[in-house]
Amino acid sequence: MRIMNRLRARPTMVVLVAVLTVGLVATGAIGLFDALDSADSGQAGGQTPAPGNAASPVAAPGMDALGDAPKGAGYTDFGEQCPDVECVRIVGVTLKDGEHKQDSDKASDAAIDKVFKHLLDNGWARVLPNNEQDPDEVPLGESYLTDGQVLITATPVNAPDASAGLMLMHAQEPDS
Repeated sequence: MRIMNRLRARPTMVVLVAVLTVGLVATGAIGLFDALDSADSGQAGGQTPAPGNAASPVAAPGMDALGDAPKGAGYTDFGEQCPDVECVRIVGVTLKDGEHKQDSDKASDAAIDKVFKHLLDNGWARVLPNNEQDPDEVPLGESYLTDGQVLITATPVNAPDASAGLMLMHAQEPDS
């Protein structure tokens, strides 16, 4: 009976609550540090990060993937941008012969059409967005082009001499 009275005493309860609270906080802190460590490494267990994760993004395709620019156009490499797991290459398209001086939307559409038609003539394939079925209903600039290794899409660029922009990235199988 004497032991039960001591366990019910206020000082004993305070000590037990303090020990329990410290144990819970310590366990939570250890779990938090483990979770942060595995998030930083990209894999559970603190292993070395695999290529392609945020710690080492995959390099963007090179300019040589585009080949030569179509007649009347030129390319400007704006370099790699690495926002996440994979880097992309931004390329400006410049129309020669004063075509870029027309309305900017028309110039952009003309530049994209010229480059996309040139690439399609050189064996690239067109990928329609959003499960579209009829290519006649989708403007060429809203499609993607691929050669199986590289995927290209139109993107806005803010450069005075570029009529349009392209974004080059690695082609991937769906759900990969």
